[in-house]
Amino acid sequence: MRAVVFDTFGDPSVLRITDVATPIPGEGEVVVAVAAAPVNPTDLMMRSGKQAALMTHLAPPYIAGMEFAGRVEAAGAGVALKPGSPVIGVVNPRRPAGGAHAEFVAVPAAQVAILSDAVDLVGASMTPMNALTALRALELTGLVRGQSLIVTGGAGVFGGMLLRLARHAGIRTIAGGAEADGALLRGLGADFVMPRDPADWSAFDKICPRGADALIDGALIGDKVSRFVREGGVAVALRKSNPITDARLSCVAVSVMDAFGRADWLAEIAGHVASGVLAPRIAEGGVFACSDAVAAHRMAESAHLRGRVILTFDAGGA
Repeated sequence: MRAVVFDTFGDPSVLRITDVATPIPGEGEVVVAVAAAPVNPTDLMMRSGKQAALMTHLAPPYIAGMEFAGRVEAAGAGVALKPGSPVIGVVNPRRPAGGAHAEFVAVPAAQVAILSDAVDLVGASMTPMNALTALRALELTGLVRGQSLIVTGGAGVFGGMLLRLARHAGIRTIAGGAEADGALLRGLGADFVMPRDPADWSAFDKICPRGADALIDGALIGDKVSRFVREGGVAVALRKSNPITDARLSCVAVSVMDAFGRADWLAEIAGHVASGVLAPRIAEGGVFACSDAVAAHRMAESAHLRGRVILTFDAGGA
């Protein structure tokens, strides 16, 4: 099968297309013919070498890609999924078999979920990883319907999915963002929009006089915004490398890896894609054939993208 690989770390020019062995499903596994797989920030960090410390157990060529959509090609023993079924899924690319930037990928069956036949596979491919992260982050907050949540980075792909899922759960959201993103944030489900810089949140006390119940910090600004959370509230950092240290709060970090294997959540996400609760956001002109992976990575590294760049693969029928 064809795969987008790199042998050394560096800029997008290190990428190449090559043939690698097509996976065979083991017990409890499924092989998916990949229709589409996004180029996520974690893929850029993997390729550039920023994740080299997490890859010392691997030998090149490396294959990035943490999420995908496609159709079941084959199922191992104990798996009831039928060939041809449309699915979304997640995979850890920092494993010997690599990730989803290939024509076929093998993963445990718990890491895929059936999609409606009516769903566009290219758009659906960009939903599972960020939506799983958002569901895990919401779980960590412990919020219930009617409570309040500060969301930073709401205009990004993760933040946008978080706002939509919070709205669906009945959680009141306050999103920080640029003035130009106000309409976008409200369209994504934000109940209130504040300036990007928390220093300008003079109106916050009118919205939450006692402070918000929780914070999910998609913009990685940490303690600059945590002071708007009430004492005893929860603050969730998007990366362990950017912790929130406000001693008044219960401070935790979220990792999508903690949600791998949550088949119930993946099925929920697939349902939300079909119903429109989660709407894919693809960057304008951001769909590339896998043979154009270099150009796709270059676009994904562009500043201020408001959607994902996606690679398509013929094996999945894209």
